[in-house]
Amino acid sequence: MEKFVSRKLILTLVVVLLVAGSDMLGLDLSDETLSSLTTMVLSFVGAQGLVDVSEVIQSGRKVAAAIEDVKEVADEPEES
Repeated sequence: MEKFVSRKLILTLVVVLLVAGSDMLGLDLSDETLSSLTTMVLSFVGAQGLVDVSEVIQSGRKVAAAIEDVKEVADEPEES
């Protein structure tokens, strides 16, 4: 469950509710303020997504290197 509840998801849901419900909540936020808030959150979520992708790529490279090491050891002739 922790995998599906991230800071990015919570922040996005809060902003969506804030933007959608600003009139109903009586917050009197201007369209410019709501637009700025949305832009900031989307920028944050996008940047965090790029960080997540780079971490996955690095992990994949480490796994690939480990597999190559295992193949090299497996291909070495046994000494008797």
